[in-house]
Amino acid sequence: MYCVYHVQGAYTGVCSQQHVPSYKNIIDKFKAKGIDSVICVAVNDPYTMNAWAEKLQAKDAIEFYGDFDGSLHKSLELNKDLSVALLGHRSERWSAYVEDGKVKVLNVEEAPSDFKVSGGEVILGQI
Repeated sequence: MYCVYHVQGAYTGVCSQQHVPSYKNIIDKFKAKGIDSVICVAVNDPYTMNAWAEKLQAKDAIEFYGDFDGSLHKSLELNKDLSVALLGHRSERWSAYVEDGKVKVLNVEEAPSDFKVSGGEVILGQI
């Protein structure tokens, strides 16, 4: 079982100050519910994701992966053009609970700047 969530981009405000900490700060609660991995994905290259994870001191708690060309998010139909915010092609902000390869819960924010349904506490309560 694992939880995966997407942030708009490494080093961005909401992602760095709210989204990642919302999972990092309660990682023990995820483990207590049997979650094997908590995974953070962004449309960034893997080197940027690694450096960002180190800066946030979150590498021990969360796995960070870069979807460098956005192909994962396109295949999920969660891609989003955020060029107006100078971010280019990214993804919706979302979270999911996956068990045995099947998505059991999917939360997608209504607006790119929202942080209402994709945070750690919300998905934790849905597991």
